[in-house]
Amino acid sequence: MRGLTDLADALSEHPEELMALGVLLGLTAGEPAILAKTPAIPEGATRGEYAALLRLNLMGVTP
Repeated sequence: MRGLTDLADALSEHPEELMALGVLLGLTAGEPAILAKTPAIPEGATRGEYAALLRLNLMGVTP
């Protein structure tokens, strides 16, 4: 995985599934620099919603 964009793309493959820390850890395994840049997972967020949050974060948009 090259970065947050790749992570968002991977999460978008199953957008309706709930996002979980285990998913994030699994997708960023061995790449703590990427994990360190990810925002907190909002409670009840789906993978698609979290992927959108990552993309907004990359653009500098913060809630």
